[in-house]
Amino acid sequence: MTPEPGDLFFSGGRGLQGWVIRRASRSTVAHCGVLVERTGPGVWRSHEAYGGDGPDGGGSGLRERVRDLAAEPVVVVRPWRSGAERDLGLARSRALLGQGYDWGEITRIAGHLLHLPPLQRLGLALSRPDRLICSNHCASVVLAGRPDVRLPHPPDRIWPAPLLEALETTP
Repeated sequence: MTPEPGDLFFSGGRGLQGWVIRRASRSTVAHCGVLVERTGPGVWRSHEAYGGDGPDGGGSGLRERVRDLAAEPVVVVRPWRSGAERDLGLARSRALLGQGYDWGEITRIAGHLLHLPPLQRLGLALSRPDRLICSNHCASVVLAGRPDVRLPHPPDRIWPAPLLEALETTP
């Protein structure tokens, strides 16, 4: 499939966060984002949530960045059935730009990995509705255009691997 604007990409992620998410979900997938505009062969402007010092410097949250799809193993998924659904999803993605990163959700995922229910509860308590991780962003984008898509977890609690699996099995 040739990537188009509005498609979602899934990758292994990087750093400690990626490792924690991959291990906790027992998957090779730990990161995802929305392809927004092709800027060159295989290179896309994307909307992605990431914590720590991302590719454009300090801070964390949902930002635009430039991504070379050939730089790491990537799966591209097209959840849209029409241009109207895609446009609703892209509008939702733009509306979420600048939202902060949900370190509480990462703490909850780490608690799951370490089998520490108190850490999971702490993460849940620290999680805020005005913050997100990459898969929360992508789930919100998908549901903006496709409210009929069934996810195995609420959009603010879904991780990249279960989101990918749900989208790959959705007609």
